Amino acid sequence: MNKTLKISRVANWTIILSLVVVCLIYFKGLLQPFVLALFTWYLISAAKGAIARIQLKGKSMPKRLASIIAFVVIFGTFYGLWSILSYNIQLIIEKSGEYTQNINGMVEAFGAIPLLDQLPVIEDVDKFIIDNLSSLDLQASIGGIVNSLSLVFGNFAVIIVYVIFLLLEENFIPVKLEKIFQNADRKGTLQDILSDIGKSINTYFFVKTSMSLLTGVLSYIVLTLFGVDFAALWAFLIFLFNYIPYVGSLIATLLPALFAIFQFASFWMFLWVFLAVEIVQIFVGNYIEPKIMGKTLNLSPLFVILALSFWGSIWGIVGMILSVPIVSVIVIIISHFPSTKNIAIFLSEQGTIET
Repeated sequence: MNKTLKISRVANWTIILSLVVVCLIYFKGLLQPFVLALFTWYLISAAKGAIARIQLKGKSMPKRLASIIAFVVIFGTFYGLWSILSYNIQLIIEKSGEYTQNINGMVEAFGAIPLLDQLPVIEDVDKFIIDNLSSLDLQASIGGIVNSLSLVFGNFAVIIVYVIFLLLEENFIPVKLEKIFQNADRKGTLQDILSDIGKSINTYFFVKTSMSLLTGVLSYIVLTLFGVDFAALWAFLIFLFNYIPYVGSLIATLLPALFAIFQFASFWMFLWVFLAVEIVQIFVGNYIEPKIMGKTLNLSPLFVILALSFWGSIWGIVGMILSVPIVSVIVIIISHFPSTKNIAIFLSEQGTIET
């Protein structure tokens, strides 16, 4: 009976998880803006807390006024970043003809090297490089980046509506939870969960934003020194992609380095730009962040990679950026219940969790 009960429980959980995955995929268009709105609402709440501490004629700023200012600041920042991004990408598309000519000249010069005609092995490599260079389409590549990023910013109006209603609802959430969880033990568990989630997400966003901003600024200086066009755009993309663990920094480094091939028609510039920006990434990510901030999340690196692959496969770049906060919240929740605590321990970095 006990064995049958265990099998039944496993089967039920398998069905539930399968339905959850199907819903995440099928209702992606509905869920993505709402999840983005939740994180935006959290950022506004954090900003509101900081603004509320500002004194006006010796008095604290009213909460409603602090909420309005935080709302305008956060969405104004998002809109400003999207405007800058769109403008720079449009400039790249307008200059794509010039960059394409650079690549064509590079292909002709590469094919004219006498040594390549004398060595069969090198000739094959030569043909491979020339074919791939000739097939490069800068405008199509930039268009692909635009389509991916538009998923983040494209539902701007919908996200604003969700955030407004979340702000209106937040005053009543504590009252509702108080009535739902009247049992003292359950109420205590809920408060612990919400407190841990708040601390974890707050630490994560503070650390990642600070380190990503530092990486973006240093990368901007490096790219400007190399004379790479649209250094501000690449610096912003480096800042954004740094929210994607492990692979994000590599993608962010490759973008300006690949663009350097189009601009300078030189593989050497690709190499120097890539190495310079990568040194910045390693310096900030492997030295400054651990030294100053320490560990931000207690998650297994293997689990982070798996979560990154899963969320990236179903939600694209949005899922990749949100994967770590989402799985962090899940691990915190399951760590507070005896039946799922062992799973949380397994998913932690070193097998220890705080409860």
